Amino acid sequence: MRSRFARFSILLGINLSALVVMMVAFELAFGNWFLPYMPPVPRMLDLAYVYRQNLYQPPSTVRYVRDIYALRGRHEPISAVQLVTVGGSTTDQRFLTEGETWQDVLRAKTGIAVVNAGVDGMGGPSHVVVVATWLHRIPGLHAKYYLHYVGINDSHLSLQKLEKHRSRHFSFSRQFYTRSAIVQAVNRLRAWFAGPIPVNHGIMTRDEVAGNGLVPVDFDRAEVLEYIERGYKPVLRELIELHRSNGEIPILVSQPANPTMIKRDGKHVLVGVQKLTKLAVSLDEVNKATGQVCAEYPGTCRFIDLANELQLEPSDFYDLAHNTPTGARKVGEYLASKLTFIQPAQR
Repeated sequence: MRSRFARFSILLGINLSALVVMMVAFELAFGNWFLPYMPPVPRMLDLAYVYRQNLYQPPSTVRYVRDIYALRGRHEPISAVQLVTVGGSTTDQRFLTEGETWQDVLRAKTGIAVVNAGVDGMGGPSHVVVVATWLHRIPGLHAKYYLHYVGINDSHLSLQKLEKHRSRHFSFSRQFYTRSAIVQAVNRLRAWFAGPIPVNHGIMTRDEVAGNGLVPVDFDRAEVLEYIERGYKPVLRELIELHRSNGEIPILVSQPANPTMIKRDGKHVLVGVQKLTKLAVSLDEVNKATGQVCAEYPGTCRFIDLANELQLEPSDFYDLAHNTPTGARKVGEYLASKLTFIQPAQR
């Protein structure tokens, strides 16, 4: 019995060792372990989707493309890129087809060589991570200007959520997830069944609040202000310092919301539905804080107060914060008028 058990143990050990060697070889051959740059979502590398959208009228076909660097909307060589736009889903614009994003409009209006590095769900801590571990590591990318479209996602955070957000991005498990060939093979198989990367848009549409009317918010801002001072502002300073150390100019842009849901009227913040009260207050304070922090770095940081300067209509949004093609055109044209200090690329 001992002899049979010993032989079985040896055989099992040999097979397990061979399996480990094969898995390591597979990971080294097909994983992303030697790629210097890595986006937060590896599936974004070199992809193209075509799908239908029904979030705004008329329903249409969306073509969504990312290049080998996981950047969207790149038309020039990577070495010629002048401006990188960073933000969440309102920067990514998953449901706008190629040629209709505000980056596309900006490029057409100014000639600036711009790329879209938006990733769904990104808040301030993620901006720091993607610049340091993705964008700054792309070979040949030497853009002088980085436009950060911030506000909406940061308004959902708190001090506790912010710390979890930051630690998750820098964890070993996160690095393994983004670079492992086996993990990515499983994800591709799941994606094949699931279709395009799901995003949580259109949950609250303008139709849901139509006719409700806007009312002033009545909310204690103490918790929000604590988060701004101890969480949001330090993250922005870290982001600006990261760009400054690399000889880059950060451009911080405040974010608007659908005026049927959230609106600033003089000193008052108005909401169209009660459950948006805290978000409305948070967004208002986040946008003000963005300008305040940028002002601490004269000559380095530039602030564009899009939220308060650009007049957008309900038809420019298909939900709380995401633009329709008409809204994206207005945003692109507005930014084009503000970015005249960037000399257009020679084509």
